[in-house]
Amino acid sequence: MTPVAAFVFTLALGCVALVALAQSPATSSGHPAIAPAAKEVAKPTWKELTPAQREALAPLVNEWDGLDRSRKLKWLDVANKYPQLSPEGQKRLHERMVEFVKLTPEQRNTARTNFQRAYELPMEQRQSLVQQYQELPPEKKQALAEKAAKKADPPRRGASKPEPKAETPADPKSGGSAKP
Repeated sequence: MTPVAAFVFTLALGCVALVALAQSPATSSGHPAIAPAAKEVAKPTWKELTPAQREALAPLVNEWDGLDRSRKLKWLDVANKYPQLSPEGQKRLHERMVEFVKLTPEQRNTARTNFQRAYELPMEQRQSLVQQYQELPPEKKQALAEKAAKKADPPRRGASKPEPKAETPADPKSGGSAKP
């Protein structure tokens, strides 16, 4: 497995439970759905959730009433599956929810994109990649995580159109012009 594939897969694994159910829907025009007006709180509010739903969604308590209805419905799907998780699975889900809430909107979109890319792969290939990742020694997994963290900081190429650069003469030492 290449380091890039491992990175993409690692990031996708970390966001599987969260991203699939928490992603913002797009309208038919491809633009994100418009959030409700500031005064209008999408239902259900935090107070309207059942105790079991509040337990499952506890890391979202401060953000819940600000979420749009479609996101709330996706998180409620997570809450419905929460009781079937093992105690370790419940803990891991809460940890990932906390991490997801801390992400910037751009980082969330990157995580969603990586998740979608990973799930475009055939099931057998995904399972093979999971197996390969699980067999990596802990220090290799840590190195991949650190590499992913470093990559997450700078903006990605193509994320926005770069400003046009003034023409500069070719670098005589390199034998040509600089790469774009």
